[in-house]
Amino acid sequence: MPYIEAITRAGRTVEVEKYFSFQVKPKGMKRDKKQEETKEAQRKVNTRQAEKTLRRLINANFQGGDYHLILGYKRGKDDPYRTFDEMKADVQLFFRKLRKEYKELGKELKYIQVAEVGERGARHHHVILNKIDTDILQKCWPFGRVQIYPLDDSGQYAELAAYFIKYTDKYMNTDKATQSKRWNCSRNLVRPVTKKRVISGSNMFRPDPKEKKGYYLDKESVYTGISEFTGYAYFTYTLIELESKRLRI
Repeated sequence: MPYIEAITRAGRTVEVEKYFSFQVKPKGMKRDKKQEETKEAQRKVNTRQAEKTLRRLINANFQGGDYHLILGYKRGKDDPYRTFDEMKADVQLFFRKLRKEYKELGKELKYIQVAEVGERGARHHHVILNKIDTDILQKCWPFGRVQIYPLDDSGQYAELAAYFIKYTDKYMNTDKATQSKRWNCSRNLVRPVTKKRVISGSNMFRPDPKEKKGYYLDKESVYTGISEFTGYAYFTYTLIELESKRLRI
């Protein structure tokens, strides 16, 4: 009963996915009752895919000691909020200034950015970028306070990706959508590549993660479900590298 195994390396993480598809499925296997292909079902699929893409992008390009920034705005009691166009111009100016600072230090700026509007209307930007002197960050952002949160050294930033996507998913296509894309990023980011192969055998895949030497299992990543559209089972889990030496799986 063949199925697809997809492996994606992103930084210290190795994501493993096993699933059936319309093209490759067990002969004679019946699907679970397929959910109606509604806009809501499609939205859930899009959200899950966006979170997966962003998680891999963060894991592949950033590490412990890099920064998650919150760029805030100073605002008087009677001052108007920044418009979305002004917010876009502000953060573009920030990145232009930063690129010059990085270049002078012989480094290259890498970033991912999401603009956010709080429940009460407060404006700010979330930015993930590679480490630089914190004084430089504040110098390049003259509009308000810069809050700096160093990334941990886990190599797995799934929670941060989930937070970003949760916000963008809530406000996409509404008047609180600050930008047309879920996130903006520099062009120099590493894009993880997924390698797929068809596994043939007499048994269906078992939802049993296979641990490998030099890696540990991210227990929060283990998930078994049914695809909303194919109606077939899928199974995913993530291994995180313990050492710098890469393991071939």
